[in-house]
Amino acid sequence: MFTDVDCAYCRQLHSEIAELNRLGVRVRYMFFPRTGPNTDSWKKAEVVWCSANRNEALTRAKSGASAGHDQDLRCDAGRTRIRPGPKRGVRGTPAIVTERGDLISGYMPSRELVQQIKDLQLAKR
Repeated sequence: MFTDVDCAYCRQLHSEIAELNRLGVRVRYMFFPRTGPNTDSWKKAEVVWCSANRNEALTRAKSGASAGHDQDLRCDAGRTRIRPGPKRGVRGTPAIVTERGDLISGYMPSRELVQQIKDLQLAKR
């Protein structure tokens, strides 16, 4: 899932991750700060990615709190996990790329998202 720490719909979807996991969906985040490099959103994404506990830092950041300051100063987040969105056709967040490479753009509640993923899998059979 391509996400932006400051995206309201990304925050909503993040609050549903436990439900998605319970429904059998594993989520891997890729940061896609919509405002681009050298912006607050980009810096927040770097802090999260470079934190000792990324999950906690992401949840704090998405709640509007500081993501923390325990990041590894040698971390090179800018070239590893923050730029790949445009190469996949991602123009906004949240954007979900399935295991099969299908792109689902925008927010939908977790149960609808799971059904969308299932429908896409059936369509490719």
